[in-house]
Amino acid sequence: MRTTTEPMTTLTVRVPESMRERFDALAKATDRNRQYHALEALRRYLEAEAWQVELIAERLRQLDAGEIGYADSERVAAVRAKRYSAEKAG
Repeated sequence: MRTTTEPMTTLTVRVPESMRERFDALAKATDRNRQYHALEALRRYLEAEAWQVELIAERLRQLDAGEIGYADSERVAAVRAKRYSAEKAG
């Protein structure tokens, strides 16, 4: 996990007991605290979600600008057929 000099704040969340137990076990196995692992999990989640949201926004912008178009049903069927034939061959 990256270290940061950014000011920290408190965020309280309720989690199932089983999840807390998993955090505890992971913390013990890695000699790190629960906060380290929770912060790393949140960081990864936020990065993944932000990437998806940014990509969707970019594609919508491209659609609005006429740079790309929607795939018609024939194109979708062709891509699906190609994918499924490759899966059967593999």
